[in-house]
Amino acid sequence: MRGLFLLPWGLFLLGLAPLVFFEPLGAADRGLGFLLAALLLAGVGSLYSRFPVAYRVQLFLVLGLSLLAFQLALESALFLTGREVPGYTPLGAALGALALGAAFFLGTGKEAPLLPALEGVGSREDLWRLAGALEGLALRRPLVLVYLAASVPPERLAGELRRGDLAFQLEGGYLLVLQGSQPEDAAGLLRRLRERFPLAAYAVERWRGGSLERVLSRLEAEALLQS
Repeated sequence: MRGLFLLPWGLFLLGLAPLVFFEPLGAADRGLGFLLAALLLAGVGSLYSRFPVAYRVQLFLVLGLSLLAFQLALESALFLTGREVPGYTPLGAALGALALGAAFFLGTGKEAPLLPALEGVGSREDLWRLAGALEGLALRRPLVLVYLAASVPPERLAGELRRGDLAFQLEGGYLLVLQGSQPEDAAGLLRRLRERFPLAAYAVERWRGGSLERVLSRLEAEALLQS
């Protein structure tokens, strides 16, 4: 829906409605601070209407940011007009937080986008930088992890991966993250790798969420038992 980018600005202006009925006579410093924050949130919410995710995820992202902008705009208008801030005004913030939570759960479901491919093989530091994103994705879309205990040049290993698969070089081996794959896809990959490279040991797990550090320890231990 192309008009989605107007939603943040509409709720932002709705929050400023008290300025239409009351003359600004209140705390200008606090009011202007809230107004600036609301303006920035509305701008960011409008930008998210072009975010390349599934429409339902996009809708809840924009709605959540729009409600937060409405909340801040309303409090800004109340401060500027010297009106008392009623106790129910945080309702907009609460609804905004719920909408952003819904966007998270939808975004980590079947419509979750794959993580962008790395340029070649990533390092251990790259893996830990992506740990939060991988754990969130694995909550709703199981990932196939393959640990290889092998001495293989990174550029040759990268040439064997499908588009969208991720590879990280660790001490003594590699961790492959196969996105959108089934265990049988990992079996085919391992068969090709065994034909081309000397693999000392390997381990495979269909990861259904949890700590990346814990699952990596399991895979390393399983590969160690084979060697």
